[in-house]
Amino acid sequence: MKKTRQTVELEKLEKNFKDFLDNEDKAREQALRLSREVIRLSSQAIKKIHHADFQLAKNLLVSAKKSLKTAKDVLLDFPEIRYAGFIHDAEKELIEGMIFYSLLTEGSIYTVDFDEFDVISFLHGLSEAMGELRRHILDKMRKDEIDELEHFLSLMDDVYYFLASFDYPDVLTRGLRRSVDVLRAITEKTRSDITLILRQKSLEEKLKCR
Repeated sequence: MKKTRQTVELEKLEKNFKDFLDNEDKAREQALRLSREVIRLSSQAIKKIHHADFQLAKNLLVSAKKSLKTAKDVLLDFPEIRYAGFIHDAEKELIEGMIFYSLLTEGSIYTVDFDEFDVISFLHGLSEAMGELRRHILDKMRKDEIDELEHFLSLMDDVYYFLASFDYPDVLTRGLRRSVDVLRAITEKTRSDITLILRQKSLEEKLKCR
């Protein structure tokens, strides 16, 4: 049966569309794998930071950053997948690790290159880094190392008020408000924990002086 002009045109479209979707599917699978790798490496880095193994943590974060860049490059022609959510999850995990690393090694909040990183991912990563800082504070308290506790609490306060200033709809901030609510709760709990231990130390010192 002779093909009509319409049939030929539809077959061409079918081939072009399937080629595009095949490439898109391959890109998605590759980017998903890389995103999971970023999350895994970043999680390992955070664990090493808690153990004060900073050089290994840095190496893991560098590897994670490379994997994230590759994932983004793979999705350059597929923006609908690039912004589907899993790249954001990987990116905020990496930023969380980078900020936590900077806090403990340099005493400052790491500011990413926003030509490379997403602003909203940075805000989420900053919020979640405060959760790791609370864990670090608790570790310090257990070791009876209290010198930096008030400094860390002040930093958590500053970050909370900074993030709370971004009072925009969740569709723009990807649910940042929920993260800020969690941060407020852990900051207040941390304040309570630090206040209690400092009072105990003060009481101990007074008893020693008697």
